[in-house]
Amino acid sequence: MALRDWQNALGQLVEARASGRDLPPVLETLDGLELEEKDRAWLRRVAGTPGFELTAYVPRWWRHTRVMRSARFTLAALRESREEVLRTYLRATPCTTLFFVSEGLSFLEYVIRTTALPHVRAVAEFEQALWALRREASSAPSSPQVLSSEDVLAPHPAATLVTFDASPEALLGALLTGSPLPQEPAEPHPVLVAPGLPRMWRPATSEEARAFAACAPSATAGALTALPDVSPEVLSALLAAGALIVRQA
Repeated sequence: MALRDWQNALGQLVEARASGRDLPPVLETLDGLELEEKDRAWLRRVAGTPGFELTAYVPRWWRHTRVMRSARFTLAALRESREEVLRTYLRATPCTTLFFVSEGLSFLEYVIRTTALPHVRAVAEFEQALWALRREASSAPSSPQVLSSEDVLAPHPAATLVTFDASPEALLGALLTGSPLPQEPAEPHPVLVAPGLPRMWRPATSEEARAFAACAPSATAGALTALPDVSPEVLSALLAAGALIVRQA
């Protein structure tokens, strides 16, 4: 018997059960491994034992717990779809980390990629941006007293603009209290996430959203103030929030 093949087969069985996937596809691969027949028979039997079920339950419970603690806003936005989305995430996404935030970010990326539910994608992007800002652990850089039209501006690496389909205060309040989610109006509600903000986020004006979007990957202050309704005061507000930085020559 090849010990490596036996270990790989047992590990794949545990991982499949822990993720909620079917075991037969894994069991069908046993015939192609360097195993003695008694070892194949043992692997087929062990998959139905209480000890195996407990071994598979622990990593599934641990992954579930990591997501529950690291993606609370998004899980609240999912409402009655929460458990089903969690199950499909665990089934579709192999476990690659033992850390809470990394698992939470993986779940948020999955939700952003797959959901079509009202508000959920924006909430997941918002929560993802908050975690990115916390992990960056950087303060807002000091901005120049006087901004020259030749100064080159760029988005701060940890700053993000997220567009909500409802008032952010109303939406986040509903998530925290469990009250009904607001209806989606026609106009977007931009939200700025940046290191210089006291709560790490605030609603953004449409002018700020326009300037921030036009600044990727970089733009001169003169080019930005040439945009409709983008004044030097708008750029100063984004610099003070840490959303934009001045690139050094």
